[in-house]
Amino acid sequence: MKLLQLLLFIIISSSSYSLNLTIGTSKFNPPFEVWSGNKSSLYGFDIDLMQEICRRLHANCTFEAYIFDDLFPELTNRRVDLVIASMIITDERKKHFIFSLPYMESNSQYITTIHSKISTFDELHGKKIGVRKGTPYARQVLSENHNNQIIFYELIQDMLLGLSNNEVDASLMDYEAAKYWMASEPYTYKLIGDKISIGEGYAIMANPDQYVLIKKINKILLEMEADGTYLRLYSEYF
Repeated sequence: MKLLQLLLFIIISSSSYSLNLTIGTSKFNPPFEVWSGNKSSLYGFDIDLMQEICRRLHANCTFEAYIFDDLFPELTNRRVDLVIASMIITDERKKHFIFSLPYMESNSQYITTIHSKISTFDELHGKKIGVRKGTPYARQVLSENHNNQIIFYELIQDMLLGLSNNEVDASLMDYEAAKYWMASEPYTYKLIGDKISIGEGYAIMANPDQYVLIKKINKILLEMEADGTYLRLYSEYF
């Protein structure tokens, strides 16, 4: 009898979570993605949001963290099923991938060290700007026609170290990330100018043939907004 109950439990459990998904995310971009203290797990707004989506999908989701620029080939080559990493919807990315409804508006922000003489947007003219490789921020810098030299970094930690070591004069990153570093280290960094709108919002990215899954995710995002779950998660980080 106990064996029968165990078999029934296994069957019910496996049918409840019959969808297995590998979620690609960024290695480190607080407050969206952060390693835990022992680097054994991830947490952050994107992670919490995706975990709730997975729960409502009845999906068993495994998170894999990558250097941001590696997320695109990982998705293309189907080593991950979805990507969530403060991924901005852009026209260029829409040529190759599909996106969920945006779950946040996307903005960029210039940041520099507290002792920098740069304090206004116009003073960035001719300066070295650090950006994370794979983001749309290099294109944004070029579009501003400030005759900037762009320095690429794979990791946000290296980009911030580049600021401290005077390799670059300023960095351009997600607005929420810049605010995080300002709050975490107020005597180290300062913001330059106001936030700048870029793209069509942060969204979950997938290969084009995953439109059915994205449609389900869109439905869940709307449900989370309606029942207050999204606001609760958002309030924990922003």
